[in-house]
Amino acid sequence: MTSQTIILVAFEVAASITGFIYWKKIKDSFWKWLPFYLGIIGLSEVIAAYLYEHRQPVLATGLYRYFVIPMEFVFLYWLFYKYFKEAQIKNNWPLYSTVIYLLCWLVDLLYIEGKMKLLFDSFSYVVGNIMLLLLLLVFFISFIKSDELLNYKSSNMFWITVGLLVFYLGSLPFWGLRTTLYRQYRDLFYVYWDVQFGLNYLMYSFFIISFIWGKPRSKYLLS
Repeated sequence: MTSQTIILVAFEVAASITGFIYWKKIKDSFWKWLPFYLGIIGLSEVIAAYLYEHRQPVLATGLYRYFVIPMEFVFLYWLFYKYFKEAQIKNNWPLYSTVIYLLCWLVDLLYIEGKMKLLFDSFSYVVGNIMLLLLLLVFFISFIKSDELLNYKSSNMFWITVGLLVFYLGSLPFWGLRTTLYRQYRDLFYVYWDVQFGLNYLMYSFFIISFIWGKPRSKYLLS
């Protein structure tokens, strides 16, 4: 396991543990599932690193391709769905995003992967990323227009969306062009490889802040 991966797992586990430390604040809301999600992500990173070290790259890649990445997008779409429902924001994009992403994921697996021999399922990832960024945009527009803006520090969703924006927007060019960068611009690939790790650390730092400062929407609006 590389030092970068060790640090990443540390951030993921720290975010998960922080969620359980502040469990009383979130146990009666949909946010209670976030610490479990973060724990699964951290465990998956460890398993993948173990597989790579024991010369099982196909299994490690399969873990990300068939489980980790799809789970990440679907869970995040679900998170927005629950928040929009709670905030009475009439928007079906979380559901549309889930369907569109899964269809693109199937296209990647059943067609593109076999035809182009890509190192990464860039098509479905880029589409999934764009869908997520659209949901972030919907959130920020509604958030700015609402009274919740005055309580931004106490909003779990605000800190989560800031973290998601930092990583998913900042790393989109890298993951979207990963195969091309690796094959044709190897030096740039390794520079951006380090950068995306840094963006990952920042994202999980904002997740930690969300547990420490944030509260479920129903709680901070009443406080």
